[in-house]
Amino acid sequence: MSSKFQDRAHFATTARLLSCLVTESLVSALYLPVDLSGISGFAVIVKDKISAFTLPLQPSTILAVVPLHHPPIFKPDDANTFGKEIGLLDPLDMVALVFEVGDSGNSPDSGLSEHEGIASSVLGVLRGDDRFALNEIKLNKSMDVNSIWNNFSSSHGIDPAIKQAIAEEFMSSVKWQAYSYEHPPEAPLFSSSSIAWEQSIVEGHPTHPMHKTRYFLPPLPDYAPGSFDLLHPRLRFISVPRNNLKITYDFEALTRPVLKMASSKAGKDLHVDEDRVIIPVHELQVPHIQDKFSDAHIYPEEYNLPLLAQQSLRSVVVPDAYRGLHLKLGVGMKLTSAVRTISPESAYLGPRFSAQVVPVLIMDRTIVTVARELASVVHSNPNGEIAKHCAALVREYHEDSAEDRNERLIVCTALVEKGHAGVDKDIPSVTRVFGLDTQEKRLQWLEKFVAIFLRAFLPPMLHNGVAFECHPQNCVARFDAQTKEIKGFIIRDFGGLRVHPETLKSTTGVDIDFMEGHSIIASTLDDVYTRMYHTIIHNHFQQLIRVLDLHYNGLGWAIVRDQLRQQIPREHPLYDAWLSPARKTLPGKCFMRMRMSSMYRFHLHGPFPNLIHYTGAD
Repeated sequence: MSSKFQDRAHFATTARLLSCLVTESLVSALYLPVDLSGISGFAVIVKDKISAFTLPLQPSTILAVVPLHHPPIFKPDDANTFGKEIGLLDPLDMVALVFEVGDSGNSPDSGLSEHEGIASSVLGVLRGDDRFALNEIKLNKSMDVNSIWNNFSSSHGIDPAIKQAIAEEFMSSVKWQAYSYEHPPEAPLFSSSSIAWEQSIVEGHPTHPMHKTRYFLPPLPDYAPGSFDLLHPRLRFISVPRNNLKITYDFEALTRPVLKMASSKAGKDLHVDEDRVIIPVHELQVPHIQDKFSDAHIYPEEYNLPLLAQQSLRSVVVPDAYRGLHLKLGVGMKLTSAVRTISPESAYLGPRFSAQVVPVLIMDRTIVTVARELASVVHSNPNGEIAKHCAALVREYHEDSAEDRNERLIVCTALVEKGHAGVDKDIPSVTRVFGLDTQEKRLQWLEKFVAIFLRAFLPPMLHNGVAFECHPQNCVARFDAQTKEIKGFIIRDFGGLRVHPETLKSTTGVDIDFMEGHSIIASTLDDVYTRMYHTIIHNHFQQLIRVLDLHYNGLGWAIVRDQLRQQIPREHPLYDAWLSPARKTLPGKCFMRMRMSSMYRFHLHGPFPNLIHYTGAD
């Protein structure tokens, strides 16, 4: 693979790692201005917290030096004791260049020739600042995300097994990202199908360091990029004794069309005994089924159907077998930091939440549609970590009827992607397909998007204490097929819900039916607000605003503030929780803290700068 793509991939992962380390306050970072074309300054990222006892900072304390396009978001003024300390560092803030500190006497030149001017200017600033004792150093271009990771983890005493596992996940992310750069998907058009948009992702999650990780759990082999087509897998079939399954609602009836098509394709019936149930499984899951379930019968490979995978890879469309439905299948592989199986808790909750809670929520159903989970199956093995490998859900799929409603349906993550094959590859899809070639057009488009988005997702939280996890992968935007005007959204996937049962009960009369210990249950309303802030403000709106070039001038955030003030009643506790000037920070989801603690279902939060109050860079 070309070193050009490898270098880009290492930077993409390194930038996300540094973003998390700084924003989660695992390290300190100071901002220093510098007079260079296209560069406003640079971040000096220190391995630990800065204090009077650590000044002046020695070379051994510096983790990385990163040039920045614009000033980043700083910590509140009262926290800037030792200078401009960075509170939120986003990968899009960064110039595609990371320096590590080396000894000027014997440190090798690490591919720095084309960046000598930047390195010299940065060193000049550092050597003239009495907070640093860096006269005898040089700057080397960082070539490997694990150089940064090993440096950080060694200084923080990370458990060796966790340190190694994370290093392997970083390398997987780099490997798959480099492949994506070298073999980019075609740039989708407004007229492209919903599944084409789903499969148009080049980079994916904007800040998660494992954004491209594809880690196949044993007994699966470690597939190299390009050796298995994750976007076009095949559906296989198994049967399990009925008494060994937990079935929610009419799973067998809802999967019958798929079984019928597989039988027709094979030219013979897919036979099953009365005391057994046929379960469709992802072809990658067959080795896991063989390994973990001695009661499972695996049907011959002649019974198979082609699939089209959505962005999550485990939610799949079965062409021609279904209309209005699709499948979510457990797959024993790790994407980002989570194994993409289906837990017993999720299999239990989804159909019940769909049937019992969704109908009573206060929401404008002309602009938001909930893709309900209609039925599920999961193995009854008492060990949930095993049971989750034999599970499936049937979910509503509104995309295949969009033409009937004169709509185009586009998963929101795809809107902010760029780097596709073909012309205009460096223009984000949202700018390209909607013709947003002026700031005025971008402002008008964003205002409509934000207004309708908040009208869709705020009411269930404001009135019922229910926060949908409406990050860009879970949201499908609905556009008028002729005018391209935003009409509303579809929300899918209930794994990241946050529900305050007492508020839901008092406002609807419904008790949420869930398995004890499920991660969706919130003990307070503030807990619900925290989940919604992360998914809407920190994740969804932030990336969209940055991609539309409305972040550093503050104009995008002014729109968000105005819409929040219009749509949240002044007397509602959410108003002060988000909009009070005193709320300079809000709890943010900490990806690296969670990963280092081996957590993924339950979240860890830290104080992030409140983006709602952001008015732009100096």
